Amino acid sequence: MQFKLGAFATLAVALAALTPSALAANCYSSSGCSQCESESSVYAARQQFCGSDDWSHSSSLGWGWAHVTLDGEFYSQQECWDGFQDIIEQCYGQRNGGVYYYDYNGDSARLDVNFCDC
Repeated sequence: MQFKLGAFATLAVALAALTPSALAANCYSSSGCSQCESESSVYAARQQFCGSDDWSHSSSLGWGWAHVTLDGEFYSQQECWDGFQDIIEQCYGQRNGGVYYYDYNGDSARLDVNFCDC
């Protein structure tokens, strides 16, 4: 079997076009607020927000000191789960929150999760 670099490059470009365009979460520059939700509470907010149909349209959720805002919509509910998870994993305990940008198949979203109220 002969390896053809041109065919491989074409396949790679085609696969990339089918993959959702989302980078890692962008954490806020601010940190050190003392009025923040616990990590378990932020996961409960994730459950409430992504477990409902809020992922499918612009919406927001107040959760104690935390606040979740979605501008746009995700292609699927799983994308909400994944984006919210990225924000928690990358930003919680380091910054006061973060933003996740998503763009796929005509759907785009800006998920903003603020863990704190300050």
